[in-house]
Amino acid sequence: MLIQSVLLTGASGVGKSTLMRGALEYYKSGAVVLAPGTDERDSYLGLESDNYTYGAFDDVLFQPSLVPPIWNADGHQEMVKWLRELYLTLKSDVDSGKSPRYSVLAVDTLSAVGRLAFNATLSRFKLTEPPAAIGSSGAPFYSYLRMVLESGVRLMRAIRGLGVHLIVASHPTEAEATQIQQTQAAPNPSKIMPDLPGGFKNMLPSYFTTVLDVNIGPKGHFVRWAGDPRRVTKSRLGSLSPTGIIELPKTALGAWTAVNTAVEAAMQKLVDNRS
Repeated sequence: MLIQSVLLTGASGVGKSTLMRGALEYYKSGAVVLAPGTDERDSYLGLESDNYTYGAFDDVLFQPSLVPPIWNADGHQEMVKWLRELYLTLKSDVDSGKSPRYSVLAVDTLSAVGRLAFNATLSRFKLTEPPAAIGSSGAPFYSYLRMVLESGVRLMRAIRGLGVHLIVASHPTEAEATQIQQTQAAPNPSKIMPDLPGGFKNMLPSYFTTVLDVNIGPKGHFVRWAGDPRRVTKSRLGSLSPTGIIELPKTALGAWTAVNTAVEAAMQKLVDNRS
């Protein structure tokens, strides 16, 4: 069985959380990172048994606009602590010869995790707004921000390495396309990237086997793994569908099953072609 590593990008309301809920139902267990706070908890109502665990993280006491400012930005640190404890728990399962007790790690959403990292960096430098990227104060600020972001994502990837499916949602943001992308894709495209601070968003898709643009069309919800130069999409396993689009059933379980079936079929075809 392929251990999934999937990044879902898309605006609010297009079905990212529905897909992650479907994965939790499909594999019948999982751990969920909720950010900001409990805002995303409603998407997982009914998944309450001991097979599921939730960590909710926010910076409710971070108030830099007050006089004097309150710099308590500990949400990202608390998330990293939670992920570290989760990693050690699952590693103990694997070391004792058992399967990890949680089959899925779902992150809803990485965009909000990025905001927690940004708050932590502002707090570290006692700033109410970020410095210019070019300048003596910009380099240490953005270097620290990247280190904070990587500390959380590193643990997420390590948990996947224990045999846990990693499914991450992120809101998108637009960035200017390079000249090469304009030549190869379309005359005047923009590039829809994960909404994360700093250059980290440019390398994030490389961490995943599959990157899907989640959207809504005339026929309903769908995911796109190819076919739109504006979106960051990807499949290391090759073609997931003849059209570059996977139409999604209305139920959460059905939606994830459709994606999983396409990915598993692509993996099998790749194996067959290499044997």
